[in-house]
Amino acid sequence: MSVKKGLVTCLAIAAVCATFQQTVHADEVSGKQYTSSTVNQLVSSVKSASDETSLSGLVSSPLVVGATSVSGKAVPNAKVDVWVSGALKATVYADPTGNWKAQVSALAEGQIVQLRSTLGDWSADSNQYQVVENEPVVLTPLVAGETKVAGVAAPKSKVDVWVAGALKATVYADEGGIWVAKVPALEVGNTVQMKASMGIWSADSARYLVASKEPVVISPLVEGETKIGGAAIPSSKVDVWVGGSIKATVYADETGIWSANIPALVTGQQVQIKSSINTLTLNSTQYLVVEKTPYLLVTIKAGGTKVAGVSAPGSQVNVWIDGAIAATVTTDETGIWVAKVPALAEGQVVQPKANIGETWYAEGTSVTVVK
Repeated sequence: MSVKKGLVTCLAIAAVCATFQQTVHADEVSGKQYTSSTVNQLVSSVKSASDETSLSGLVSSPLVVGATSVSGKAVPNAKVDVWVSGALKATVYADPTGNWKAQVSALAEGQIVQLRSTLGDWSADSNQYQVVENEPVVLTPLVAGETKVAGVAAPKSKVDVWVAGALKATVYADEGGIWVAKVPALEVGNTVQMKASMGIWSADSARYLVASKEPVVISPLVEGETKIGGAAIPSSKVDVWVGGSIKATVYADETGIWSANIPALVTGQQVQIKSSINTLTLNSTQYLVVEKTPYLLVTIKAGGTKVAGVSAPGSQVNVWIDGAIAATVTTDETGIWVAKVPALAEGQVVQPKANIGETWYAEGTSVTVVK
């Protein structure tokens, strides 16, 4: 930063205007007479515009992929050079209130934007801003129990963090677009969404799904199945192990859902999922592949109050007795289920019917209660 000789006798300009103090003698700068009072007034106008505005200039428009204009605040009447990744892309002048706007080529992700403000012989460079995706994104694992959420949004934008449909935090992204928010402990199944805004501009993120810390399978692990799917930390790498070897490697999407094609499963095989993101690695429980049709494990006798059987691991099993649902249970990772029912009577008909959400359904053989 330089100042025309004789113009300033005491200079202390830091990143923000609050630290600016100087004594100015009458002199000619850019064709205008500047006195101590006029310079103080000039600086005050910048300060009043925003506490964050520095004499070097401030970008107040969203620096996102595809943007073709950049605008902000600067010292009134100053020349503002807009540099993008080291190349001068535009030169404009701030108006008497300090506002400026420049047209640039469409911005690309990762580019660095910096301003240089000049007034007479004085000049200063702004902070460096990084161009980010149009929509805000989450970078940290969204898992049960987590109390911090962090990601990237338009530099200096306001970021509202919504969890399960309720606003839980409001923070601001820095020059690089990074933001960090504290939230109540996340729960499995919560949806997390961000809304970034800057002036009249706003953008919503995708809806992220909070997963358990360990990856899970949510598709039927039954004989002959050639597709497998589940939930893991959003954007994590997912290795699918079947019978002790990796059969597929895929990536969870931004909501945490993943799916993979595998060789046809065989009854009795063990399936385990291993997910990793950055330095974090998590393993699922070990699932057991079972027959496609649910079945009962024991003979059903009159007077009994428990019914047990096998179905797809993680499936919901409805136990039907004489055409009505008498119990609903969920199988464990081995496919075993046990249901408590009213005392059975000879001649009643018991049938298990299993489903996984609305994507898979299977009926077991009907069994008659014996004496």
